Amino acid sequence: MNSLPFISILVMSHNQEAFIRDAVHSILTQEYDGELEFIFCDDHSTDATFEIIEEIVSQYKGNRRIVTHKAKVNGRVATNMNIAIQLAKGDWFMRVDGDDILHPDRVRLSAKAIMEHPNAVAVSGRFSYFETDYQPITNPDDSDIRYNVFSLKDFVSNEIPRGLEWWGGLMTMHRRIFDTFGPLPHECHVLDDTMFATRSLMLGDFVIIDNAVLLYYRRHGGNISSSCAQAHSIRAMMKQDKESRDYYRRGIPCHKPILNEIEKFTIEHPEIQNLLECFRVRFDSLSRQAFFWDKSWKERIKDAHISGPFWKKIPWALRVMCPFTYALVTKIKNKS
Repeated sequence: MNSLPFISILVMSHNQEAFIRDAVHSILTQEYDGELEFIFCDDHSTDATFEIIEEIVSQYKGNRRIVTHKAKVNGRVATNMNIAIQLAKGDWFMRVDGDDILHPDRVRLSAKAIMEHPNAVAVSGRFSYFETDYQPITNPDDSDIRYNVFSLKDFVSNEIPRGLEWWGGLMTMHRRIFDTFGPLPHECHVLDDTMFATRSLMLGDFVIIDNAVLLYYRRHGGNISSSCAQAHSIRAMMKQDKESRDYYRRGIPCHKPILNEIEKFTIEHPEIQNLLECFRVRFDSLSRQAFFWDKSWKERIKDAHISGPFWKKIPWALRVMCPFTYALVTKIKNKS
């Protein structure tokens, strides 16, 4: 590649009036020497989210192409993403959520990774959590940036290679993953980032910027990682456990289209068989987590791989007796 990639920032928003202003400012102030456009796609917010977007965009003095769109009905993540893709002209899509803040280096470093890895189909990196006010982070000098590059050859067992992590809000993806496989199935309103990852791996390399922050991820009551991070009391841990299970259950209908894509692609590309087996195991594990507490106590013990003499089983068995005992034992363990 001799020229900087043309990147489209796709901003997905829905009822985020308390956060969208920070997000939009961080997007419009990205410094980048290549082509860059901003696509704001609101999924029928019922609050002032879209009005705030339009207000800020109307004050923009730059020369980048900007598109704002508000859906007439709430179509959920996959539908909103497909609309944004149709509106975009770039070769690379950077998906951003309306409650997060882009690091000033986000576009520049993502483009640098793309330029240095010609086989890349997706680029990701690291993020930093914050709740109210974020602390600015200085990334390493460009000469010190490190990459982890993953491809199909790294899938040699039923486990995802260590270090291969993806999250939709951090990814920059080549248009090929949509040209080749089509729009996102509407069922993928959860696990859409998993579909981005599998599509990318089937087509080329997945590059992770290993030591640079690309995003400030906001913790609040509307995202599941918020409850995970703030679960200090037993009640909070039980609430977090329920929210996690609800999330997994919502994700189960997304399994089929993702696996169908991999299975279909495997027919003509048998070299991705290890990828298929890996994700079969991954989705089976996710399903077990979703319905773990619906099983009998004995089934939970078996599913948790608890073995040995009865007196050695007791501490572990308490953890799987019910959500309350799980939270209690976890709290005791964290204090010890």
